[in-house]
Amino acid sequence: MNQTNHSWNQTSRLTIPAIFVTLLLLLWVSLSTQADNILTSGTTLKGTAGTFMVSSTALDIKSGATVDNAGTLTLKNNLTNENVSPNSIGTGTVEFSGTANQTISGQNIIQNLTVNNVAGVTIGDNTKVNGALTLTNGTITLGSDNLLLGPSATISGTPSASVMIIVTSTGELRKEFPAGFTGIFSFPVGDDNGTSEYSPVTLTFTGGTFAAGNYVGVSLKNEMYPDPNITGNYLNRYWNISQSGITNFNCNATFQYLSADVVGTENKLSCTKVNTLPWITYGPTNATTHILSAGGIVAFGSYTGLKSTTTPLNQELVNVDIPNGVTTCYDAQQILTVAGNGTTFLVENGGNVTLVAGSSILLLEGTTVNNGGYLHGYITTNGNYCGTLLNPLVANLVDEQTLGVETVVKNQFIKVYPNPTTDIVIVELVDAGSTAVANVTVYTMNGGKLYQKDFKGESKFQFSLAGKPVGIYLVHVQSGDRSEIAKIIKN
Repeated sequence: MNQTNHSWNQTSRLTIPAIFVTLLLLLWVSLSTQADNILTSGTTLKGTAGTFMVSSTALDIKSGATVDNAGTLTLKNNLTNENVSPNSIGTGTVEFSGTANQTISGQNIIQNLTVNNVAGVTIGDNTKVNGALTLTNGTITLGSDNLLLGPSATISGTPSASVMIIVTSTGELRKEFPAGFTGIFSFPVGDDNGTSEYSPVTLTFTGGTFAAGNYVGVSLKNEMYPDPNITGNYLNRYWNISQSGITNFNCNATFQYLSADVVGTENKLSCTKVNTLPWITYGPTNATTHILSAGGIVAFGSYTGLKSTTTPLNQELVNVDIPNGVTTCYDAQQILTVAGNGTTFLVENGGNVTLVAGSSILLLEGTTVNNGGYLHGYITTNGNYCGTLLNPLVANLVDEQTLGVETVVKNQFIKVYPNPTTDIVIVELVDAGSTAVANVTVYTMNGGKLYQKDFKGESKFQFSLAGKPVGIYLVHVQSGDRSEIAKIIKN
Protein backbone atom coordinates (compact mmCIF):
# COMPACT_ATOMS: atom_id res chain seq x y z
CA MET A 1 0.00 0.00 0.00
CA ASN A 2 1.20 3.51 -0.82
CA GLN A 3 -0.93 5.45 1.65
CA THR A 4 0.71 6.69 4.83
CA ASN A 5 -2.20 5.85 7.17
CA HIS A 6 -4.44 2.84 7.60
CA SER A 7 -8.06 3.78 8.34
CA TRP A 8 -11.50 2.35 8.86
CA ASN A 9 -14.37 4.37 7.34
CA GLN A 10 -16.94 6.22 9.39
CA THR A 11 -19.75 3.65 9.08
CA SER A 12 -17.78 0.52 9.81
CA ARG A 13 -17.93 -1.63 12.94
CA LEU A 14 -15.24 -4.25 13.24
CA THR A 15 -15.99 -7.31 15.38
CA ILE A 16 -13.40 -10.02 14.98
CA PRO A 17 -13.37 -13.57 16.38
CA ALA A 18 -10.41 -14.12 18.64
CA ILE A 19 -8.90 -16.85 16.47
CA PHE A 20 -8.37 -14.42 13.58
CA VAL A 21 -7.49 -11.15 15.30
CA THR A 22 -3.77 -11.57 15.89
CA LEU A 23 -3.06 -12.77 12.34
CA LEU A 24 -5.24 -10.07 10.81
CA LEU A 25 -3.70 -7.21 12.76
CA LEU A 26 -0.16 -8.47 12.22
CA LEU A 27 -0.91 -8.51 8.50
CA TRP A 28 -2.52 -5.06 8.80
CA VAL A 29 0.37 -3.35 10.56
CA SER A 30 3.00 -5.17 8.46
CA LEU A 31 1.70 -3.50 5.31
CA SER A 32 3.62 -0.35 6.25
CA THR A 33 5.78 -0.16 9.36
CA GLN A 34 5.78 3.64 9.08
CA ALA A 35 2.01 4.07 8.91
CA ASP A 36 -0.29 4.99 11.79
CA ASN A 37 -3.39 2.92 12.47
CA ILE A 38 -6.37 5.29 12.46
CA LEU A 39 -9.94 4.70 13.62
CA THR A 40 -12.12 7.30 11.92
CA SER A 41 -15.32 8.77 13.33
CA GLY A 42 -18.11 6.22 13.68
CA THR A 43 -15.70 3.28 13.76
CA THR A 44 -15.60 0.81 16.66
CA LEU A 45 -12.71 -1.61 17.04
CA LYS A 46 -14.11 -4.49 19.08
CA GLY A 47 -12.13 -7.36 20.52
CA THR A 48 -13.90 -10.09 22.47
CA ALA A 49 -12.58 -11.81 25.59
CA GLY A 50 -9.54 -13.92 24.78
CA THR A 51 -8.65 -11.75 21.78
CA PHE A 52 -5.04 -10.64 21.30
CA MET A 53 -4.59 -7.56 19.12
CA VAL A 54 -1.18 -6.09 18.30
CA SER A 55 -0.42 -2.69 16.76
CA SER A 56 3.21 -2.10 15.84
CA THR A 57 2.57 1.51 14.83
CA ALA A 58 0.78 4.37 16.54
CA LEU A 59 -2.95 3.90 17.19
CA ASP A 60 -4.98 7.07 16.61
CA ILE A 61 -8.62 7.09 17.77
CA LYS A 62 -10.33 9.98 16.01
CA SER A 63 -13.18 11.92 17.59
CA GLY A 64 -16.31 9.80 17.33
CA ALA A 65 -14.41 6.50 17.08
CA THR A 66 -14.20 3.98 19.92
CA VAL A 67 -12.30 0.91 21.04
CA ASP A 68 -14.26 -1.84 22.80
CA ASN A 69 -11.50 -4.18 23.91
CA ALA A 70 -12.40 -7.10 26.18
CA GLY A 71 -9.20 -8.97 25.42
CA THR A 72 -5.60 -7.76 25.24
CA LEU A 73 -4.54 -4.86 23.05
CA THR A 74 -0.75 -4.67 22.76
CA LEU A 75 0.69 -1.38 21.54
CA LYS A 76 4.25 -1.08 20.31
CA ASN A 77 3.92 2.65 19.67
CA ASN A 78 1.85 5.63 20.85
CA LEU A 79 -1.85 5.83 21.73
CA THR A 80 -3.76 8.98 20.80
CA ASN A 81 -7.42 9.41 21.70
CA GLU A 82 -8.93 12.52 20.12
CA ASN A 83 -12.35 12.23 21.78
CA VAL A 84 -13.02 15.36 23.82
CA SER A 85 -14.75 13.55 26.71
CA PRO A 86 -13.14 10.75 28.75
CA ASN A 87 -13.30 7.69 26.52
CA SER A 88 -13.28 4.05 27.56
CA ILE A 89 -10.93 1.64 25.81
CA GLY A 90 -12.98 -1.34 26.98
CA THR A 91 -12.95 -3.87 29.80
CA GLY A 92 -9.75 -5.66 28.80
CA THR A 93 -6.03 -4.97 29.07
CA VAL A 94 -3.95 -2.43 27.18
CA GLU A 95 -0.25 -3.29 27.22
CA PHE A 96 2.53 -0.93 26.23
CA SER A 97 5.57 -2.96 25.22
CA GLY A 98 7.49 -0.92 22.67
CA THR A 99 11.23 -0.40 22.50
CA ALA A 100 11.18 3.43 22.44
CA ASN A 101 9.35 5.70 24.86
CA GLN A 102 5.60 5.59 24.24
CA THR A 103 3.01 8.27 24.93
CA ILE A 104 -0.62 8.04 26.01
CA SER A 105 -2.59 11.07 24.83
CA GLY A 106 -6.23 11.95 25.28
CA GLN A 107 -8.88 11.34 27.92
CA ASN A 108 -8.48 7.57 28.18
CA ILE A 109 -10.29 5.27 30.60
CA ILE A 110 -8.44 1.97 30.71
CA GLN A 111 -9.60 -1.05 32.67
CA ASN A 112 -6.23 -2.78 33.00
CA LEU A 113 -2.96 -1.11 32.05
CA THR A 114 0.34 -2.98 31.74
CA VAL A 115 3.66 -1.20 31.24
CA ASN A 116 6.37 -3.50 29.87
CA ASN A 117 8.71 -1.07 28.12
CA VAL A 118 12.21 -0.43 29.46
CA ALA A 119 12.16 2.93 27.66
CA GLY A 120 9.05 3.92 29.62
CA VAL A 121 5.64 5.46 28.97
CA THR A 122 4.68 9.16 29.18
CA ILE A 123 1.18 10.31 30.09
CA GLY A 124 0.20 13.17 27.79
CA ASP A 125 -3.31 13.80 29.13
CA ASN A 126 -5.32 12.74 32.15
CA THR A 127 -5.68 8.95 32.17
CA LYS A 128 -7.77 6.74 34.45
CA VAL A 129 -7.23 3.08 35.32
CA ASN A 130 -10.15 1.24 36.90
CA GLY A 131 -8.65 -2.21 37.31
CA ALA A 132 -5.05 -3.43 37.55
CA LEU A 133 -2.03 -1.26 36.88
CA THR A 134 0.80 -3.73 36.29
CA LEU A 135 4.33 -2.33 36.41
CA THR A 136 6.49 -4.94 34.71
CA ASN A 137 9.31 -2.93 33.16
CA GLY A 138 10.01 0.78 32.74
CA THR A 139 8.59 3.93 34.25
CA ILE A 140 5.44 5.98 33.78
CA THR A 141 6.19 9.70 33.59
CA LEU A 142 3.54 12.26 34.49
CA GLY A 143 4.13 15.80 33.27
CA SER A 144 1.39 18.30 33.97
CA ASP A 145 -1.30 15.60 33.72
CA ASN A 146 -2.66 13.15 36.27
CA LEU A 147 -2.92 9.38 36.41
CA LEU A 148 -6.06 8.47 38.36
CA LEU A 149 -6.60 5.03 39.85
CA GLY A 150 -10.28 4.21 40.42
CA PRO A 151 -11.83 2.94 43.68
CA SER A 152 -11.14 -0.72 42.80
CA ALA A 153 -7.78 -0.15 41.10
CA THR A 154 -4.70 -2.00 42.31
CA ILE A 155 -0.98 -1.80 41.53
CA SER A 156 1.09 -4.93 40.98
CA GLY A 157 4.68 -5.61 40.05
CA THR A 158 7.95 -4.92 41.86
CA PRO A 159 8.47 -1.14 41.93
CA SER A 160 12.02 0.18 41.99
CA ALA A 161 14.09 3.02 40.57
CA SER A 162 13.59 1.50 37.12
CA VAL A 163 9.94 0.45 37.61
CA MET A 164 7.91 3.30 39.10
CA ILE A 165 5.79 6.40 38.42
CA ILE A 166 7.69 9.68 38.02
CA VAL A 167 5.76 12.60 39.55
CA THR A 168 8.12 15.56 39.65
CA SER A 169 6.04 18.09 37.69
CA THR A 170 2.53 19.36 38.44
CA GLY A 171 0.81 16.07 37.57
CA GLU A 172 -0.15 13.69 40.39
CA LEU A 173 -0.59 9.99 40.87
CA ARG A 174 -4.12 9.96 42.27
CA LYS A 175 -6.05 7.22 44.03
CA GLU A 176 -9.81 7.19 44.52
CA PHE A 177 -11.08 5.25 47.54
CA PRO A 178 -14.38 3.46 48.10
CA ALA A 179 -16.85 4.75 50.68
CA GLY A 180 -15.90 3.78 54.24
CA PHE A 181 -12.36 2.83 53.24
CA THR A 182 -9.84 1.79 55.88
CA GLY A 183 -6.53 0.22 55.01
CA ILE A 184 -3.21 0.73 53.25
CA PHE A 185 -2.28 2.05 49.83
CA SER A 186 1.26 2.60 48.54
CA PHE A 187 2.10 5.16 45.86
CA PRO A 188 5.15 3.79 43.93
CA VAL A 189 6.60 7.18 43.00
CA GLY A 190 10.02 8.67 42.46
CA ASP A 191 12.09 11.05 40.34
CA ASP A 192 14.54 10.92 37.44
CA ASN A 193 16.44 14.15 37.98
CA GLY A 194 19.77 12.96 36.62
CA THR A 195 19.54 9.69 38.56
CA SER A 196 16.37 7.64 38.87
CA GLU A 197 15.42 7.43 42.55
CA TYR A 198 12.52 5.52 44.08
CA SER A 199 10.85 7.28 47.03
CA PRO A 200 7.37 5.83 47.65
CA VAL A 201 4.64 7.12 49.94
CA THR A 202 2.43 4.72 51.91
CA LEU A 203 -0.83 5.88 53.49
CA THR A 204 -2.84 3.98 56.10
CA PHE A 205 -6.36 5.30 56.64
CA THR A 206 -7.98 4.41 59.96
CA GLY A 207 -11.18 6.32 59.24
CA GLY A 208 -12.82 9.01 57.15
CA THR A 209 -15.73 9.95 54.93
CA PHE A 210 -15.05 9.31 51.24
CA ALA A 211 -17.43 11.03 48.82
CA ALA A 212 -17.93 9.90 45.23
CA GLY A 213 -15.11 11.13 43.02
CA ASN A 214 -12.69 11.54 45.93
CA TYR A 215 -8.94 11.13 45.55
CA VAL A 216 -5.57 11.50 47.23
CA GLY A 217 -2.85 12.86 44.93
CA VAL A 218 0.93 12.51 45.35
CA SER A 219 3.83 14.34 43.70
CA LEU A 220 7.38 15.09 44.83
CA LYS A 221 10.49 17.16 44.27
CA ASN A 222 14.11 16.06 44.51
CA GLU A 223 15.18 19.31 46.18
CA MET A 224 14.95 21.14 49.52
CA TYR A 225 11.51 22.49 50.32
CA PRO A 226 11.67 26.24 49.50
CA ASP A 227 11.42 27.70 53.00
CA PRO A 228 14.24 30.01 54.21
CA ASN A 229 13.75 28.71 57.76
CA ILE A 230 15.07 25.29 56.69
CA THR A 231 18.80 25.23 57.39
CA GLY A 232 21.32 22.88 58.91
CA ASN A 233 19.81 19.39 58.71
CA TYR A 234 17.26 18.58 56.02
CA LEU A 235 16.40 16.45 53.00
CA ASN A 236 16.81 17.41 49.39
CA ARG A 237 13.40 15.84 48.85
CA TYR A 238 9.81 16.64 49.72
CA TRP A 239 6.43 15.13 48.94
CA ASN A 240 3.16 16.92 48.18
CA ILE A 241 -0.08 15.18 49.15
CA SER A 242 -3.43 16.63 48.10
CA GLN A 243 -6.95 15.36 48.61
CA SER A 244 -10.45 16.04 47.38
CA GLY A 245 -13.77 14.71 48.66
CA ILE A 246 -12.32 13.16 51.84
CA THR A 247 -13.38 14.57 55.22
CA ASN A 248 -13.01 13.70 58.91
CA PHE A 249 -10.16 11.34 58.12
CA ASN A 250 -7.28 10.04 60.17
CA CYS A 251 -4.23 8.75 58.37
CA ASN A 252 -0.70 7.52 59.03
CA ALA A 253 2.00 8.02 56.41
CA THR A 254 5.52 6.83 55.65
CA PHE A 255 7.96 8.43 53.23
CA GLN A 256 10.97 6.58 51.81
CA TYR A 257 14.01 8.72 51.04
CA LEU A 258 17.61 8.02 50.00
CA SER A 259 20.76 8.59 52.02
CA ALA A 260 21.95 10.84 49.18
CA ASP A 261 19.05 13.18 50.02
CA VAL A 262 20.44 14.00 53.46
CA VAL A 263 22.13 17.31 54.18
CA GLY A 264 23.62 17.53 57.67
CA THR A 265 23.11 14.76 60.23
CA GLU A 266 20.49 12.15 59.37
CA ASN A 267 19.62 10.99 62.88
CA LYS A 268 18.65 14.56 63.80
CA LEU A 269 15.86 14.63 61.21
CA SER A 270 12.15 14.38 61.98
CA CYS A 271 9.22 14.05 59.61
CA THR A 272 7.78 17.56 59.27
CA LYS A 273 4.74 18.93 57.49
CA VAL A 274 6.05 22.22 56.14
CA ASN A 275 2.95 23.32 54.22
CA THR A 276 0.54 24.58 55.30
CA LEU A 277 2.01 26.58 58.19
CA PRO A 278 2.72 26.20 61.05
CA TRP A 279 5.23 23.40 60.80
CA ILE A 280 3.92 20.17 62.27
CA THR A 281 6.73 17.94 63.47
CA TYR A 282 6.22 14.20 63.88
CA GLY A 283 8.59 11.51 65.11
CA PRO A 284 12.35 11.20 64.45
CA THR A 285 13.47 9.47 61.26
CA ASN A 286 14.58 5.85 61.10
CA ALA A 287 18.15 6.42 59.94
CA THR A 288 18.62 2.70 59.28
CA THR A 289 15.74 2.26 56.84
CA HIS A 290 15.68 5.92 55.68
CA ILE A 291 11.95 6.18 56.37
CA LEU A 292 10.03 9.17 57.76
CA SER A 293 6.77 8.52 59.59
CA ALA A 294 3.82 10.76 60.40
CA GLY A 295 0.92 9.56 62.54
CA GLY A 296 -2.53 11.02 63.10
CA ILE A 297 -2.67 13.15 59.95
CA VAL A 298 -6.02 14.96 59.63
CA ALA A 299 -5.06 17.36 56.81
CA PHE A 300 -2.53 16.79 54.03
CA GLY A 301 0.18 19.11 52.71
CA SER A 302 3.91 19.01 51.95
CA TYR A 303 6.24 16.74 53.95
CA THR A 304 9.99 16.47 54.32
CA GLY A 305 12.63 15.58 56.90
CA LEU A 306 14.41 18.31 58.81
CA LYS A 307 15.98 19.53 62.02
CA SER A 308 16.51 23.16 61.18
CA THR A 309 19.08 25.36 62.82
CA THR A 310 16.80 28.30 62.02
CA THR A 311 13.81 28.62 64.35
CA PRO A 312 10.37 28.54 62.69
CA LEU A 313 7.77 31.14 63.56
CA ASN A 314 5.39 28.56 65.10
CA GLN A 315 5.63 24.81 65.44
CA GLU A 316 3.38 21.93 66.53
CA LEU A 317 4.65 18.60 67.88
CA VAL A 318 2.32 15.73 67.01
CA ASN A 319 2.60 12.00 67.78
CA VAL A 320 6.26 12.28 68.75
CA ASP A 321 7.96 9.52 70.77
CA ILE A 322 11.34 10.34 72.34
CA PRO A 323 12.96 7.02 73.32
CA ASN A 324 15.66 6.17 75.84
CA GLY A 325 19.01 7.74 75.05
CA VAL A 326 17.65 10.46 72.75
CA THR A 327 18.24 14.10 73.66
CA THR A 328 16.60 16.71 71.45
CA CYS A 329 15.25 20.24 71.37
CA TYR A 330 12.26 21.87 69.66
CA ASP A 331 11.68 25.60 69.30
CA ALA A 332 9.48 28.34 67.85
CA GLN A 333 9.88 32.09 67.64
CA GLN A 334 6.35 32.54 68.95
CA ILE A 335 4.20 29.55 69.97
CA LEU A 336 5.29 25.94 70.43
CA THR A 337 2.30 23.58 70.72
CA VAL A 338 2.70 20.06 72.06
CA ALA A 339 0.12 17.29 71.39
CA GLY A 340 -3.62 18.00 71.64
CA ASN A 341 -6.58 17.07 69.40
CA GLY A 342 -6.15 13.38 70.08
CA THR A 343 -2.41 13.32 69.34
CA THR A 344 0.43 12.43 71.70
CA PHE A 345 3.88 13.54 72.76
CA LEU A 346 5.73 10.92 74.80
CA VAL A 347 9.08 11.21 76.53
CA GLU A 348 10.15 7.71 77.53
CA ASN A 349 12.41 6.72 80.41
CA GLY A 350 15.85 8.07 79.52
CA GLY A 351 14.51 10.48 76.88
CA ASN A 352 15.34 14.15 77.24
CA VAL A 353 13.52 17.04 75.54
CA THR A 354 14.01 20.79 75.75
CA LEU A 355 11.31 23.17 74.50
CA VAL A 356 12.15 26.80 73.75
CA ALA A 357 9.73 29.47 72.51
CA GLY A 358 9.66 33.22 72.16
CA SER A 359 6.09 33.67 73.44
CA SER A 360 4.50 30.56 74.92
CA ILE A 361 4.67 26.78 75.11
CA LEU A 362 1.38 24.89 75.21
CA LEU A 363 1.50 21.39 76.66
CA LEU A 364 -1.87 19.98 75.68
CA GLU A 365 -3.68 16.78 76.54
CA GLY A 366 -1.68 13.82 75.29
CA THR A 367 1.65 15.07 76.62
CA THR A 368 3.25 12.33 78.72
CA VAL A 369 6.61 12.10 80.47
CA ASN A 370 7.37 8.63 81.78
CA ASN A 371 9.28 8.11 84.99
CA GLY A 372 12.91 8.82 84.23
CA GLY A 373 12.10 10.99 81.22
CA TYR A 374 12.64 14.75 81.20
CA LEU A 375 10.80 17.59 79.53
CA HIS A 376 12.11 21.14 80.02
CA GLY A 377 10.39 24.29 78.78
CA TYR A 378 11.85 27.77 78.35
CA ILE A 379 10.72 31.16 77.15
CA THR A 380 13.75 32.87 75.66
CA THR A 381 14.39 36.47 76.66
CA ASN A 382 17.42 37.04 74.40
CA GLY A 383 16.46 35.43 71.09
CA ASN A 384 18.49 32.26 71.67
CA TYR A 385 16.71 28.99 71.02
CA CYS A 386 17.79 25.36 70.77
CA GLY A 387 21.45 24.76 71.55
CA THR A 388 21.75 27.62 74.05
CA LEU A 389 21.29 27.23 77.82
CA LEU A 390 18.76 29.71 79.13
CA ASN A 391 17.56 30.92 82.50
CA PRO A 392 15.15 28.49 84.15
CA LEU A 393 11.44 29.07 83.79
CA VAL A 394 8.40 27.88 85.66
CA ALA A 395 5.01 26.63 84.54
CA ASN A 396 1.53 27.48 85.69
CA LEU A 397 -1.70 25.56 85.09
CA VAL A 398 -3.97 27.53 82.79
CA ASP A 399 -6.86 25.11 82.41
CA GLU A 400 -7.50 21.38 82.43
CA GLN A 401 -5.85 20.80 79.07
CA THR A 402 -3.33 23.57 78.60
CA LEU A 403 -0.09 24.27 80.40
CA GLY A 404 1.39 27.65 79.54
CA VAL A 405 5.08 28.10 80.23
CA GLU A 406 6.10 31.62 81.12
CA THR A 407 9.12 33.39 82.64
CA VAL A 408 9.39 33.72 86.42
CA VAL A 409 8.90 37.46 86.02
CA LYS A 410 5.45 37.01 84.45
CA ASN A 411 3.99 34.19 86.57
CA GLN A 412 5.85 33.56 89.79
CA PHE A 413 5.18 30.50 91.89
CA ILE A 414 8.78 29.65 92.71
CA LYS A 415 12.05 31.47 92.34
CA VAL A 416 15.27 29.45 92.22
CA TYR A 417 18.58 31.31 92.54
CA PRO A 418 21.44 32.05 92.20
CA ASN A 419 21.60 30.56 88.73
CA PRO A 420 24.22 29.52 87.77
CA THR A 421 25.61 28.54 91.15
CA THR A 422 28.70 26.88 92.56
CA ASP A 423 27.17 25.76 95.87
CA ILE A 424 24.01 27.02 97.60
CA VAL A 425 20.65 26.97 95.81
CA ILE A 426 17.75 28.95 97.27
CA VAL A 427 14.15 28.01 96.50
CA GLU A 428 11.56 30.66 97.29
CA LEU A 429 7.78 30.22 97.21
CA VAL A 430 6.08 33.37 95.99
CA ASP A 431 3.02 34.44 98.02
CA ALA A 432 3.22 31.35 100.24
CA GLY A 433 1.07 31.45 103.35
CA SER A 434 2.18 30.47 106.84
CA THR A 435 0.58 27.05 106.46
CA ALA A 436 1.99 26.27 103.04
CA VAL A 437 3.40 22.76 102.57
CA ALA A 438 5.94 22.15 99.84
CA ASN A 439 7.80 19.06 98.67
CA VAL A 440 11.15 19.80 97.03
CA THR A 441 12.94 17.13 95.00
CA VAL A 442 16.22 17.63 93.15
CA TYR A 443 17.19 15.32 90.25
CA THR A 444 20.31 14.89 88.17
CA MET A 445 19.92 14.99 84.39
CA ASN A 446 20.39 11.21 84.35
CA GLY A 447 17.32 10.65 86.53
CA GLY A 448 18.99 10.11 89.88
CA LYS A 449 17.25 11.58 92.93
CA LEU A 450 19.74 13.84 94.66
CA TYR A 451 17.67 15.46 97.40
CA GLN A 452 14.12 15.39 98.74
CA LYS A 453 12.50 17.18 101.67
CA ASP A 454 9.10 18.42 102.86
CA PHE A 455 8.75 21.98 104.16
CA LYS A 456 5.81 23.43 106.11
CA GLY A 457 5.17 27.07 106.90
CA GLU A 458 8.36 28.18 105.15
CA SER A 459 8.52 30.41 102.12
CA LYS A 460 12.26 30.02 101.55
CA PHE A 461 14.62 27.07 101.88
CA GLN A 462 17.97 26.03 100.48
CA PHE A 463 20.21 23.09 99.64
CA SER A 464 23.84 22.68 98.61
CA LEU A 465 25.41 21.38 95.39
CA ALA A 466 28.90 21.55 96.88
CA GLY A 467 30.95 18.55 95.81
CA LYS A 468 28.48 17.65 93.05
CA PRO A 469 29.56 17.43 89.42
CA VAL A 470 29.32 20.45 87.14
CA GLY A 471 26.17 20.22 85.03
CA ILE A 472 22.41 20.72 85.02
CA TYR A 473 20.04 19.79 87.86
CA LEU A 474 16.25 19.83 88.03
CA VAL A 475 14.33 21.27 90.97
CA HIS A 476 10.74 19.99 91.27
CA VAL A 477 8.45 21.77 93.74
CA GLN A 478 5.00 20.42 94.59
CA SER A 479 2.70 22.58 96.72
CA GLY A 480 -1.01 21.92 96.84
CA ASP A 481 -2.34 21.75 93.30
CA ARG A 482 0.69 23.54 91.84
CA SER A 483 3.70 21.70 90.47
CA GLU A 484 6.67 23.36 88.83
CA ILE A 485 10.14 22.44 87.58
CA ALA A 486 13.18 24.68 87.27
CA LYS A 487 16.58 23.90 85.80
CA ILE A 488 19.72 24.89 87.73
CA ILE A 489 23.21 25.14 86.23
CA LYS A 490 26.11 24.12 88.49
CA ASN A 491 29.42 25.72 87.46
